[in-house]
Amino acid sequence: MKKSIFLTLIMALLAISLTSAQDLDEILDNYFETIGQESLAKVKTIKATGKAVIMGMDAPFKMISKRPDKIRITIDFQGAEIVQAYDGETAWMINPMNGSPEAIDMTGPEADGLIESGDMDGQLWNWEEKGHQLELEGTEEVDGTEAFVLKLTKKNGNMDYYYIDAEGYLVIKIKSITLMNGSEMEAETLLSNYQDVGGYITPYTIEQRVGGQTAMNLMLDEVTYDVEVDDAIFSKPGSN
Repeated sequence: MKKSIFLTLIMALLAISLTSAQDLDEILDNYFETIGQESLAKVKTIKATGKAVIMGMDAPFKMISKRPDKIRITIDFQGAEIVQAYDGETAWMINPMNGSPEAIDMTGPEADGLIESGDMDGQLWNWEEKGHQLELEGTEEVDGTEAFVLKLTKKNGNMDYYYIDAEGYLVIKIKSITLMNGSEMEAETLLSNYQDVGGYITPYTIEQRVGGQTAMNLMLDEVTYDVEVDDAIFSKPGSN
């Protein structure tokens, strides 16, 4: 009798596990179909321009990314040009506002975030191959919208929670938990104003919050694909 109960319990747990996995796969399939992931996979370069609003001040910015995993972000803030870039091997930055006009290497969570941004497909695409773990946490309301909550535990130990609109299958929020000096730092990214650009649906408005307060708003003006990009712009000055 005990053996029968034990086997029944094991079968029930297995059924729940398989159902959860199937639900997760269905959510991801719907999400990738909605955003046009297949169209994005054919894109070699992306150029985005717009403005960042930092401490109430407008700052024009430009982002250029190129497969595989290259990215360069330029922000003009109070007369200073701030650059962050990754060439596939080295993450570096130039920030005159920190008193250093020279290019320096980036390290830690700041570098990790930039490197992840260089992945044009995003962290959910081929998450297993990237060494991450992904699980469906359930559902939660985000500003009145029911959303699936997907927990991505990255290979470096940091976690991202993706909130996917249960009806529209678009990511409306990402909550990131980053380990810094033994402590956890939490940040939120709110995504909205999605627009179709060449078959790929991309957010044109991005709000970043830290500690519940808005740290920066990004508003895109234009996104273009497959522009000619010289690899040299991603390389750290003086590295050759």
